[in-house]
Amino acid sequence: MDQIDQVYASIKEKVLNLALDPTQPLNEKLLIQETGGTAKLVQEALKRLAADKIVVQERDRWYVAREATSGIMREIFEVRTTLEGMCARLAAERVSDETIERMEQLLEDFERVLKQGDNKALLAVDQKFHKLLYEASGNRFLARALDEMYVLIYRLSFFALDRMGSVRGNVEEHREILHALKTGDARAAERIIQHHIGHFQSMVEELL
Repeated sequence: MDQIDQVYASIKEKVLNLALDPTQPLNEKLLIQETGGTAKLVQEALKRLAADKIVVQERDRWYVAREATSGIMREIFEVRTTLEGMCARLAAERVSDETIERMEQLLEDFERVLKQGDNKALLAVDQKFHKLLYEASGNRFLARALDEMYVLIYRLSFFALDRMGSVRGNVEEHREILHALKTGDARAAERIIQHHIGHFQSMVEELL
C-alpha cells in the first residue's frame, strides 16, 4: 500500500470510528502526527476523502461531512434498536433484585445531575444505566456487542453535549424502562427502550 493510501485509510478509519468531532474543523497538524504522513500527503488524502463525500472543505478548513456522520449514525442506531430491544426483553425476564436497586439509585443520580444542568455527568449516569441493562440480559455476547456500540453512541453524544437542551423526557423514559423491568413486562420493556433510542437518535441528529 502506498503511503498516500495509508494516510487516506487512517483518516477514513478515524471518521468511521467517530474519533473526529464532526462539529469542529479537523486538526491537520494532529492528523500529520497520528497518520505519520506529511502535510502534503494529508492534504491529498483529504481531497480524496472529499471526493468520497466523507469530508468537506469550508473556508479553507476541513470538516467531517454531515452525510458521513448521518450515515454512520443510521447504521449504528438500526442495529442498536434491534439488539437493545432484545436485551430489554431478556432483562425483564432475568433481572435480579440487586440490579433493580442499583438502577433505582441511578434514577436518583439522574434527578440530581438534571437539576445541576450537567449534561456531561448525565451522560455518564446514562452509560451506567444501560450497562446494567446489558448485564441483566444474562447474555454475555449481546452485552459485549451493545457495550461496544455504546462507545460510539457516547462519542456522538459527547460532540453534541454543549448544545443539548432539556433532557427531562429522556430521564423519564429511563423510569418507564425500569418500571417494565420491575413488573417483568418484556414486551413493554422492548417497546419503551426502542422508543427511547429513537427519541435520542432524533435529538442527536438535530445537533450534529
